[in-house]
Parts: sequence; C-alpha cells; structure tokens
Amino acid sequence: MIVVLILAIIGALFMAFNNGAKDVVNAFSAAVGSKAIKLKHALAIAATLNLAGAILLGGNVSSTLIDGIIRVGTFHDVQSYIVGMISCLIAAGCFVLLSTQTGLPVSSTHAIVGSMTGVALVMGGTHSINWPFLAILTVSWICSPLVAAACSLGTIKLIRMVIFNGETGQILRRTCRWAPVLGCLTLTIVAISVQRGTVLHRFAEAKYLKLYFIFLGLPVAYYLLHIAAKHISKLSEETEHGAERIFRRFQAGTSCLVGFAVGSNDVANSITPVLAIYFVMKNNGIPSNFNQCTIPVWILAIGGLGMSAGVIALGHKVIHTLGHKITLLTSSRGFSVDFATATTIILSSMFGIPVSSTHAATGAVIGVGLERGIKGLNFILLIKIFLIWIVTVPAAAVLTVVIFGILNALVSLVI
Repeated sequence: MIVVLILAIIGALFMAFNNGAKDVVNAFSAAVGSKAIKLKHALAIAATLNLAGAILLGGNVSSTLIDGIIRVGTFHDVQSYIVGMISCLIAAGCFVLLSTQTGLPVSSTHAIVGSMTGVALVMGGTHSINWPFLAILTVSWICSPLVAAACSLGTIKLIRMVIFNGETGQILRRTCRWAPVLGCLTLTIVAISVQRGTVLHRFAEAKYLKLYFIFLGLPVAYYLLHIAAKHISKLSEETEHGAERIFRRFQAGTSCLVGFAVGSNDVANSITPVLAIYFVMKNNGIPSNFNQCTIPVWILAIGGLGMSAGVIALGHKVIHTLGHKITLLTSSRGFSVDFATATTIILSSMFGIPVSSTHAATGAVIGVGLERGIKGLNFILLIKIFLIWIVTVPAAAVLTVVIFGILNALVSLVI
C-alpha cells in the first residue's frame, strides 16, 4: 500500500509540474507582454503564489472534481480503480507536457477530465459517468472565455472612456482617481471568494467582518492605492505614456492576485486522482461517494510544490505565446486582462464549477484585442489554440485507456 501511494504521489507531482509549467501564463502573460514585470520575476512570484493558492483555496475544486465526473459507487475492483487513477495522472501529465513544449496554452482541466472520463468508460461503462456534470463543465468551457473576453473588453473601454478620453493635461489626475477604484474592485472580488468557500471561511464569517471590510478596508485600500498612484505620477510625463506607467505598477499587483487564483483552481487537476487513491486506501475499499472525506493539507501542498517547480523550470515557453503573439498588450490592456481573468475564475469558483484558467486568460486577451478591431488579433494562432482545446479531451481519454491497459497487464503479471 505504501508503494502504491508513493507511485500516486509521483504521478501527482508529474502532473502538477507540467500543469505549473503551462499555467504561469494565465497569471503573468499579460504583465510580461506589457513589460510590467520581467520574466524571471514573474516566474518567481507565480511559483510562490501558486503554492499559496493551492494550500489555502485548492480544496474547493478538488472536492467537486473527485466526486463529480465519475460515479465512484459503480466500481468494486480496488486494484483496477487505483491503476486507473494512476493512469489518469500519467496520461494527463504527458499530454500537457507535450503540448507545453509546442508553446500552445492547453487546458489541464480538459486533460484531467478527459483522462478520468476515458478510464471510467473502460472500467465501468457509460453508466459510470456523471453526464449532467460533464454537460455543465462543457457549458462552462464555452462560456468562460466569452465571459472573460466581454469583461476585459468592457474594462479597457471603461479605462479609455474615463481616463484616456479628455484633456491630455489632466490624464494623470484622472488615472490617479480611477486606477485605485479598479484596484479596489479587484480586491473586493478576491475578498468575496475568500468569504464564500476557503479554509479561511471561518474568519471571513466572523460577525461584522464584512461591514469592517466595506466601510473601513475599502476606503483605506483606495487611499493607499491613490497615494501610490500619485507617487508614480510625479515621475511620469503628462501623456498617455505616463498614464500607462501608472497602470504598469498596478498591473503587477493584479497579476499576483490572478496567480493566487490560478493556484487555487488548477491544483485540483493535479491532485484529484491521488486524492481518490488516498481515500480508497484510508477506507480499505471504494466508498459510495467522497462527500464526507476531508482533503489533507499535505496533498494540497504536494500539488502546489509540483506546480511551483514546473513554473520555474518550463513556464517561460507558453508565457511568450499569450504575452506577445496573440495581440499587442499595453499596461492598461494588460491590467484589463488580469482583472477579467481573475473575475472569471473567482465567479466560477463561487458556483463550484472547475473552469479552465487557460480559457479565461486567452478569452481575456482576445477581448482587449477586439477593442482595437478584428485586425488586432492573430487569427492563425487562435485557430490553432481552439483546435487543441477541442482535441484535448478525446486525446487524453484515448491515451489514458492505452496506459491503463499497459499498467493493468503489468500489475496482473506481478501479482
């Protein structure tokens, strides 16, 4: 049993490593593309925040995935179930790794869902799949990039209207007035996500804490952000370039928030199968469901550490694709991308839907590109990205089935 658990942990680290190497783009592609953060700094910050998000918030989506895709009560062969979960980790990890090497932002959510679906069909047939849940996932995969695109497009248009339109001699004053408002709105969205379902929810539910945040926290945050903007404005010229300089500093902060959100959402893609194996071992058999199972922090930490290692080792590959090739990103556009990405991920998490952060980030980049018109987008690259999204689920499912067959045969020979 110890050997099996070690193998599962290795598989989780492998998947998390590749997941981290890919998902750093979701948090920092816009910041790097607009030159708000240097690449090496982005990798270091993303690694830290992915780990923090995984440990503090990562249990939410993990709880949804582990008991949502597969009807675990339909399985009775413990050996095949454990081998199947290990196959999911290996297959999804391999697929994401190969895709990352090509520089395309593949969804790890698609990969793990495809893997779990494929192995469940082989082991238990069509009745072992929770088809309504998969339908909800499919809708979320379609809607999340559209919502992110609309949000980023609306944000950049708002910035253009209240800041960049008007007398040029007052542009820095307008930026110092409105940029902190957008920063406070971002903080509010993050605070809501903490209150609605994290390991910190007991503190967030404390009496009067919400009122303190609204009437004390937000004004203080606005004041501090306003002071920071005024300080930056003293070193900037009274032009659009000067306003972009202020947004460049603010974007560094919003990118950090997105990095935290990505870690909290996507760690589930790496640890869900190993969680299933852990609970089966703990219960000495396959339970009817995992509703009453508490997720150990050390498993969340393993997923977070694996993602952090992947970020540092390979994250630079895909970050170049989203940050530079899809559309030209200024600091205000990058700020809009980060805001839209964080909003989409957090709102989805509030409803318990494991969306793809890759979809959200790509949709947000497309949205700001549309502000300049259709000609502002690289459609050839976008077509490649959309095609790989479509192929991911069935390809991951087939690869998992192949690996499951090989591993199952090897285990039978050994036993």
